Parts: sequence; structure tokens; C-alpha cells
Amino acid sequence: MQPNKVKARLKENKAVAGPIIGEMRTIGPVRVMALAGFDFLFLDMEHGMANWETISSLVQMSLVCDICPIVRPTNLTYADVARAMDTGAQGVIIPRVEDREQAEAAVSYVKYPPLGRRGAGGDGRNGYERLDARTAVETSNEHSLVVLQIESTEGIANLDDIASVPGVDVLLIGPQDLSISLGIHGDFSAPIFMEAAQKVVDAGKRHSVATGMVERDARDFKRWYDMGMRFLVCNSDGNMLRQAATNDVKVIAGFASE
Repeated sequence: MQPNKVKARLKENKAVAGPIIGEMRTIGPVRVMALAGFDFLFLDMEHGMANWETISSLVQMSLVCDICPIVRPTNLTYADVARAMDTGAQGVIIPRVEDREQAEAAVSYVKYPPLGRRGAGGDGRNGYERLDARTAVETSNEHSLVVLQIESTEGIANLDDIASVPGVDVLLIGPQDLSISLGIHGDFSAPIFMEAAQKVVDAGKRHSVATGMVERDARDFKRWYDMGMRFLVCNSDGNMLRQAATNDVKVIAGFASE
């Protein structure tokens, strides 16, 4: 079972970056993202439409390419979270976390006893390596990454309760939903949004938990990095394709517009 390099870098207060994957269905682009130098792939099942077989293939290819696969399940349920881990994912991203009870549930679904209640089974969970039961459990418990999304005023109000749960590794701001909850739809520079972001960073520092943000433009991460965030979700596969296609059409139109 591979060490989780993303988790190790975050413990050293180093930045990690990776895109949201919502449109990709084949294994080739996994290699492309790895060659580009990304640290992780955020495999989205909350808003993406991929099924479990597809996610499993993308996860296993990620492991082969040495890029950390992290799955965002649709909901915080044992069935969704445990199955995400059983694909071989090295971590999960849990949406819409608002209180300590949800944070504790998330950790319990990811970790094997005695740290949680995840059941042991399936070959893909260990990357198809044959490991003895103790090694498989202890290695997974050590290296699995638990990322909790803060996306509402309720989550902001309960930050210390959430961040203090043992086993939580990252507090990730979901900017769209948080801005909607704050009543400033899409305004990520509004003082109330910046104040909320600072509260997330401060709670993370108090409890030795990394923090992060989602942005479509890598240049926009500078302010969040300077604030102390290190888990940087950079763009999405669909938006990357749109950006590249739009740019190419614009360039061609510049000399062939007649």
C-alpha cells in the first residue's frame, strides 16, 4: 500500500494542489494530470456523474501514476464513504459538514477499528497488494486522509467542534456554497467571506489541521496561501477544457475572422 504523500506534505505545512475531476471517464487523462505535476485528483461524485466502476478505474490508475486519489462521495453515509475507500482511494472529501457529530461520523467511516468502524474487505482497497489483516488496517489508518468541507454559516459557527475531532486532516472551504449561505452569492472578496475564511484558517491552526480553498484560476491562490491555506483545489477538468478550447478559438479568429 502506497504512502500518502499529500498527507505527509500537509503535515510539513507544504502546499499540495490538484483539480476536481467531474467529466473525465478514461485513464489517459489521469496520466496527463500526473505528468503535469499535480499532487492529487479530487474525484467528484457529489456533482459529477461517474459511477463506481469508473471511479474505481480512475483511482487505481492514479495509484499507478503516483498521484493521490481522493474521492468526494455524494453524501455522508457509511455506504458511500466506505465504498469510496474500498476503491483504493487514499482519502475522502466530505461535503456539507456542519457539526462535530458529522465530523466524527466521517472519521469513523474512513478508519478501521479501533479508530473507526469501517469494515475490511475487497482487493482494490489495498491497491491489489496482498497484505496481512493487521498491516492493511494499520497502514490505511495511518495514511488515509479525511477532508471536511465547510460550506455554511453553521459550519463556520462550529469550527472548533469540527476541527478538534481526532482524525480530521483538512478543513476545505466550499466557496460557492459558503458564499450562498452568507448571502453574498459568488463574491469571494466580500469582507464577510474573507472573515469566514480567516476563521477557518485560525481554527485549523488551533487544532493542527490543514486548511484549503477551491479556485478556478491558479493565480487566485496567492492570497489564500498567504493566509495559511495549503490544500489547493485548482480548477476542474471541464473548466480546463473550456479554457483551452476558448483560447484556441479566439487565437484562430484573430487571423481568420473574414
